[in-house]
Amino acid sequence: MDTSAAVMALSGNTTTAFSANSSTTDVSNNSTAVFWMENITTTVSHSLQTYPERVVVAVVWLLIAVFNVTGNTMVILAVVCSKKLRTSTNVFVVSLSVADLLTGLALPMSAVGLLSPGNTWPWSTETPCYLAGLLLFVSSCASLYNLASIALNRLILIKRPMTLYRSLYTKRNVVIIVVAIWFVAFATMIVPPIFGIGGFGYDEQHHTCSDLDTHPKAKTFKRIQTSVGYPIPFITIVTCYTMIFLHVRRHFQAQRSMRVASSYTGPVCATTGSSSFVVSDSSDALKTAQSDRVYRQQLEITKNLFMAVCAFFLCITPYCVALFIPDTDRCLLFLGVVFTFNSCVNPIVYAAKHPQFKKVLRRMMRCRCSQIEEPSNALKAVVACCRKA
Repeated sequence: MDTSAAVMALSGNTTTAFSANSSTTDVSNNSTAVFWMENITTTVSHSLQTYPERVVVAVVWLLIAVFNVTGNTMVILAVVCSKKLRTSTNVFVVSLSVADLLTGLALPMSAVGLLSPGNTWPWSTETPCYLAGLLLFVSSCASLYNLASIALNRLILIKRPMTLYRSLYTKRNVVIIVVAIWFVAFATMIVPPIFGIGGFGYDEQHHTCSDLDTHPKAKTFKRIQTSVGYPIPFITIVTCYTMIFLHVRRHFQAQRSMRVASSYTGPVCATTGSSSFVVSDSSDALKTAQSDRVYRQQLEITKNLFMAVCAFFLCITPYCVALFIPDTDRCLLFLGVVFTFNSCVNPIVYAAKHPQFKKVLRRMMRCRCSQIEEPSNALKAVVACCRKA
């Protein structure tokens, strides 16, 4: 017997019992029936979204997944193909792209749950859903720490001497930092469930593969995630980019003052008759111009990385804030869509604005990989094989 038939039968039995006998025993039996009927209704209506809403979210997530996997794979391949992109900063960029890529790979599992008309996971095993939920939250935490590492890297590169930068960001140190980032991300998501705080799998309220909102300690788990994964990177990012902004402003103010001073005093070489001095002055001017050009290029890279950071926080902040506001459970699925959209932002920023990535990515999209500057050995081998074929 289906649920509606059971409810109708219960209603019919209740009416008959009240009309036939009004004794205390009958009232007690009917109260039990009504209580059971309410339990049935509650069990059936535990979903927070209608099925059409679930379908829309599933389609949007599938589109995000396609764009995500395509874009972030191209960013990773760009670094693989070009030696020019193999900088310490771009190691964190690749780590960020891997984190975003994991988000894209996890989203289709949630789409499966959303598109299933029932209220249970449609497959025989929930393991794929558990892994998808775990990867989704690990990648989000890793993304934040990668963005913080990029911000700190840019601050030291722009504000401190190059000798200090190179001593800090050796290959060994960069590997250690990246491993530490991923260790913190996995530990934050795995350790609490081991101690019975939250868990991952099929969320019956939102029909997604994520952390379990129905778990008795779900809110505690969410607060742990947010507390570990949000404030530290956020403070690091804000502090670093603020210091970069102040340093850059002082730099250009000093340059403007020097130009004003030189316009009043005129060229120093005009007051001397030494040709050797003029040559030396020209050499110094050339070095200064080259240094200024490199500085401006690094500043442009920093500015575009900052754009990626801003887009990231615009996407995740509404979701994180909603976790601390009562009665927002229904909104979390829709805010989650905005949250996951951040995984598509970085490839757009790099392809459109980043001065180094832009050239490589555009040549890859036009199938002109042989024209990539400073090609890697792997790319040379692939090009050679294509030419032989």
